[in-house]
Amino acid sequence: MNIIVLYNDTAGKSEAKKTAQDFERYSKEQQPEATVVLQPSNPDTDPEEVRQTAKENQVDTVVIIGGDGTIHHGIQTFKEQLPDLKIGIIPGGTVNNFAKMLGISVKPEEAFDTILNGTDRGIDYGMVNDQVMISTMTIGILADTAAETSQEEKQQYGPLAFMKRFFHYLFKKKQYKLELVSEKRKWQGKAQLLTVIMSNSAGGFTNFDESARPDDGLFHIILLPKLNLLSFIVFLPRIIRGRIAKVPSVEYFTASEITIRAKESKVQTRTDGDPTDDLPIEMKVIKHGLTMRVPADKTDSK
Repeated sequence: MNIIVLYNDTAGKSEAKKTAQDFERYSKEQQPEATVVLQPSNPDTDPEEVRQTAKENQVDTVVIIGGDGTIHHGIQTFKEQLPDLKIGIIPGGTVNNFAKMLGISVKPEEAFDTILNGTDRGIDYGMVNDQVMISTMTIGILADTAAETSQEEKQQYGPLAFMKRFFHYLFKKKQYKLELVSEKRKWQGKAQLLTVIMSNSAGGFTNFDESARPDDGLFHIILLPKLNLLSFIVFLPRIIRGRIAKVPSVEYFTASEITIRAKESKVQTRTDGDPTDDLPIEMKVIKHGLTMRVPADKTDSK
């Protein structure tokens, strides 16, 4: 294996560098024949520089240390080379939807072992205009919630930090006038919440949608025209069990391609927790476009 390890070297991220160094040592002990190159990667790093380093070292495996946003950034860097690469994850975020979905341990040494001795699994990724999507795209309450939840709050409270902001925006009752067009369906109307997911893990919850699988070739679209607090409480047990599609008033459908527009002039989107293009957007699933290193016993997990 020829491995490049991407880690965020910006202020406050020194733990990621240490994890990268620990992985390098572990690899030398377990597989001395493997080549490991450590590569700082952050929003200020030139992606072409990272790709050039990978090319010079004939890299076949990209290892990314971090949470969903960091994974999103790393995969975006190599989006043109994905057919020829394997991707390994060492979780380092506060929520880690993507790693949880694949059954990858948050314990560093177990994640190290998965990269070196695990198995390959083909899973989907999406494109939001020209941006890679690995987990979720949100508009409305969830996007507003994510935008206003600080890193410190996420570190201290985990998913509860999202819930606090979520209810704040719920009471504001803000709606957007949206139009969604897929290969099989068209929807128009006002919505408080729109989320598009690619697996059953979202917002820190590992059973958000029981029907979604990371390799089914589909976006799972959840639209809520208006969220009533009383109804939310009544149907909370269904939501907790991953049956959000069964909640009355929820519009739920699947698609492999979708266009989303808004009547308003500026409606923001967030993809994998990071800001992406304002509407309109074009979305497309790249089925089995990622080859992920996963634990040998997790090849069929949701």
